Amino acid sequence: MPTARRRLFYVAYLFVMILFTALNASALSVLENRASSEAQMVRLVTKAVVVSIEPPWDVIDDGVKECFVDALRKAESEGKAFIYLVNSYGGYLDAAYTIGDAVSSSKTVTIAYVSGGKALSAGTMILLPANVVALHPSSIIGAMQPIMVNPVTGEIQFVNESKIINPVIEKAVSFARLRGRNESLVREFVVRASTVSAEKAVAYGVADLTAQDLSTVLKAVYGMEFDVSGGVARVEIVESGVEVYVCSVRSRMISLLENSSILNVLLTIGILGTIFALVSGKLTVLPLTLLFLFLGLVGSGVNPNLVSLLLTVLGAVLLAVELFVIPGFGIVGISGIILLAFGFALLPTYVPSGFMPPEEYINVLRLFIVSTSLILGSFFGIVMFKVIRVRRKKPYEFLPVGKVGRAADDLGPGKTGFIVVEGEYWRASSDEEIPKGSEVVVVGIEGPMLRVKRK
Repeated sequence: MPTARRRLFYVAYLFVMILFTALNASALSVLENRASSEAQMVRLVTKAVVVSIEPPWDVIDDGVKECFVDALRKAESEGKAFIYLVNSYGGYLDAAYTIGDAVSSSKTVTIAYVSGGKALSAGTMILLPANVVALHPSSIIGAMQPIMVNPVTGEIQFVNESKIINPVIEKAVSFARLRGRNESLVREFVVRASTVSAEKAVAYGVADLTAQDLSTVLKAVYGMEFDVSGGVARVEIVESGVEVYVCSVRSRMISLLENSSILNVLLTIGILGTIFALVSGKLTVLPLTLLFLFLGLVGSGVNPNLVSLLLTVLGAVLLAVELFVIPGFGIVGISGIILLAFGFALLPTYVPSGFMPPEEYINVLRLFIVSTSLILGSFFGIVMFKVIRVRRKKPYEFLPVGKVGRAADDLGPGKTGFIVVEGEYWRASSDEEIPKGSEVVVVGIEGPMLRVKRK
């Protein structure tokens, strides 16, 4: 091989080796960076927020849904795991959908534990998308076939229409597929209203484990890693790291108002009372009948934020009318206080936006609501007490008999004049001569005239 060609070959060979070495180093660097990045994405979770769906708040309704979502937001914002305890016969489909969607898209680890004897219907629906499903050994799940309840008679009717039942099946199956659960059994839950025990649920791949209590659940999942939005979370939670979330007054009140019995009573009183108040002209009781009507509308599905605004504004107007227009304090002012109290109770404790407000905001808002209610209630309570005490007080009649006065004129038999008793002038007469300026004692009353004698 000629010398020039050999040199060219060596140069090319050297260039290829340098290029190969550079590429190899670059690939190793990429792999190391990726491994390092993956290692950094493993997030350690040592604390958890716990919310309960248990008696007496075991119906999955709008109030429970609001409390559940608020608790989940709190756990996500603070980087904690989210645990929900379920002991429920079920509830409303819309609320179950919302809760299930929130769990399936959660940014933190979610653990569902059937703490009592059952999680049926909507209770099973909300279990399926959790990262971990644990069951008490004596519990059962399933029975997800939709039903319709007559609010008047309470009659239960099973729904088999494909337009209703097919979306329920697909929703439940999608939740099961997300966590690799038994889709066929979940379908049976909906179509045939099947139920299974805790042991069978674990054996058939719908649940992950059985546990006697929450402490056992935490020990079972200790050290496990789960894929969550944004990376991998490693769970290392002990009992001391568990924080119980207390639902707001608003959410509990919504749950009460959605009870069918309470709802029927409120709407009946509200509608009939409003009609009677308008027909009879007793407009002073109209605010209270409207209160029953508005609260009934909340239970019927009307936005509680709107009702809260209406009650607060109407209550403030009634108080202003009582203070500045109507003399005294009566039913109008009392109605204003009651409407304001319910309006504040239904006031949302969060800004309706896409993020969770800081806890300081919620605490300040609650403090403002409580302090305002206490101040207004105390002030008008004192006013009411004073007014009631004055109205119940017996009329005081001034009788001058036995009082000592002074003669303003000369008095005597057949001669009348005036005397002064406790600063008041009275016409008087006497059977004895009493000169002007003398002290006299009132001994009787004869019509408009006093009978006196000399002291």
